[in-house]
Amino acid sequence: MSATKTLKKPVDSATNSHGGNLKWIIAVTVAMATFMEVLDDTSVSVALSQIGGNLSAAEDEVTWVVTSQLVAKAVVLPVAGFLATVVGRKRLFSICLLAYGGTSLLCGLSPSIGFLVFMRVVQGLCGGMLSPMAQAILTDTFPPAQRGLAFAAYGVATVVAPTVGPTLGGYLVDNASWNWVFFVNVPVALMTAFLVSILVQDPPALVKEKAAKWAGGLNVDYVGLGLLAVGLSALQFVLSRGEREEWFTSGLITGLSLVAAVALGAGVIWELRSKDPIIDLKLLRHRNFAAAVLIMFAVGAVLFSSSTQLPLFLQNLLGYTAVKSGLAISPGGAAVLLLMPVVGLLSGKVQARWMILFGLVISAFALFNYAHVLSSDIDFASVAKARVYQSLGLAFLFVPISVAAYVGIAKNKTNQAATLINLAQSLGGSFGIAAITTLIARRTQFHQSRLIDGLNYSNPEYEASLQNLTTSQSAADGSMVDAAQRAQATIYDAVQQQANILSYVDSFYLLGFACLLSLPLVFMMRANKPGKDGEAAPG
Repeated sequence: MSATKTLKKPVDSATNSHGGNLKWIIAVTVAMATFMEVLDDTSVSVALSQIGGNLSAAEDEVTWVVTSQLVAKAVVLPVAGFLATVVGRKRLFSICLLAYGGTSLLCGLSPSIGFLVFMRVVQGLCGGMLSPMAQAILTDTFPPAQRGLAFAAYGVATVVAPTVGPTLGGYLVDNASWNWVFFVNVPVALMTAFLVSILVQDPPALVKEKAAKWAGGLNVDYVGLGLLAVGLSALQFVLSRGEREEWFTSGLITGLSLVAAVALGAGVIWELRSKDPIIDLKLLRHRNFAAAVLIMFAVGAVLFSSSTQLPLFLQNLLGYTAVKSGLAISPGGAAVLLLMPVVGLLSGKVQARWMILFGLVISAFALFNYAHVLSSDIDFASVAKARVYQSLGLAFLFVPISVAAYVGIAKNKTNQAATLINLAQSLGGSFGIAAITTLIARRTQFHQSRLIDGLNYSNPEYEASLQNLTTSQSAADGSMVDAAQRAQATIYDAVQQQANILSYVDSFYLLGFACLLSLPLVFMMRANKPGKDGEAAPG
């Protein structure tokens, strides 16, 4: 039987999928939902200063526009698989899309920062469930031989959206207003919901499980849900606000870290013992799935941290506008678009673990390449080339990881598996951004202190530079005292810039090593049989 029902198309019982090409429209449809959600996450961040100015909000208040949505997504992700089962995947997907469009409209019309933050919470609750449901639909819609290509279409949304988001957000803010960062979601959400309503049907296994749950009385794991919701929301808050609050020097961050540790620890123990858990952690007993989840965590950290920090480097240190920085890294998105179909085809012929190995190695060397080329005089073309290099590795990761993850997973567990994979990617992104943000701040201070140590009159290079700058400054207004002060300020600004650049170099080295440290996980995976559903080869 099929997971997806197409209009007037016969079921191909040999492949467990529908004939015709409507399933590719379904793939584009669910990928479009994920693209919209990820694009919104990355584009809103470039509009925060305009939002704060328009709504008369302080900098600390306006950051809640981002933090509130991240916390809401962390809360809802564990329950996505359960809700898709008891409500129906198609129905829940459609409801979430319509609600996402409605809240996006209200976000754009917000009269105050409080109202906007509240709407972002609701938006996060709806948007957090889109990605796991989209992956589950793809898994049930396509036969194994075509699943790699289907995940390739989905992977484009996951990898390209963080690249396009800052560019689009910057363009809308510069040429229209911050409100349009939210308004653009409305037609996409409505169109996607319409396509889902006419194309997608729940698979028979899910329909049967839903009927069984309602017939036997709906047992909701309230304890597990509560523990995971409290733990993940506290953890997300800590990761989002830790650097701003100076981490464990803050009583709030320390307290919430303890809450997260206790709640998540208790939640994991409870879910493993529960007969009807809200999230099935027993799936991690599958060797392939556990390895895929851990690798996806690392890939999420690398993708989202590099995608947020590189534009900041270009804007803060090189003076790029949001649009120009987006254009500099956009060739990487184009490279992914070209490579994903190739990777999708290869996934039906090559073992997923070897493709993942290749992707991790290339990603590591691409990140080390950033560390070598980043400087105050790096040009536009060099940034674009470095991003294309990184995209080569990323293209060989998302599709094979998704293919490998579902090997051996029962049909009625695809919702739960998709939830865990997306939770790993989301948490990886949050951990990665928090770690890199903190590293850059700390290493900037370290490099600045080391560089300043050399700025004294016992250093002939410093003395000569100061003298030359003082002379050139005095030629402008004739005051030697003012000229000397301006010369020292110029040297200090150069030291600050160089310290910042060195901290970014350190951060890309760290991300590269994170990829290399993930390599042993690949060898935990069994050799899958490309194109065979749920089968693993010996070894």
